[in-house]
Amino acid sequence: MTPPTDAELVERFVRQREAAALEELLRRYEEPLFRFLYGVLRDHHAAEDVLQETFVQALRSLEGVRPEGIRGWLFTVAHQQAALWKRRRRNWPALLAEDVDLPSTAAPEAELEQAEESVWIRQSLRLLPVVQQEALHARYYEGKKFREIAASLGCPLGTVLARLHAGLKKLRQMWEERHGR
Repeated sequence: MTPPTDAELVERFVRQREAAALEELLRRYEEPLFRFLYGVLRDHHAAEDVLQETFVQALRSLEGVRPEGIRGWLFTVAHQQAALWKRRRRNWPALLAEDVDLPSTAAPEAELEQAEESVWIRQSLRLLPVVQQEALHARYYEGKKFREIAASLGCPLGTVLARLHAGLKKLRQMWEERHGR
């Protein structure tokens, strides 16, 4: 038996909400999209983060996509997410770094600010729902891949992606409220 086409998988997920169809579609495109994003961003962790955002965006918008055009659409979404990541990077500090690791030549004010941000992040993470905390901790503090997180939490990959996306979105909102942006 031949494996289902991408279009068939999209149809099965959109019409029947078949989780296995979505899992297979994500599995097929995870590596090619990651390679594409790594080529664009030249940063392994950034490529993984943007891949996550790409999949989350895909989950949100899959119903409006022409099933036979899914491959091109996914790469377009990935390219858009990479451009968005580059824009945000200019304004968004590396908030999820657990340890402050500044060179000893840094000004005391900069060290203090970095330490305060690190404390703020840990405190803010505690304000999120537990499922988002678990997913974010596994991803950013333990360095687990999406599938590893899904296996350790005992939930589907799509659920992990949604939890990560929601948690990061809430952290960004809290950061922007704190800094008046």
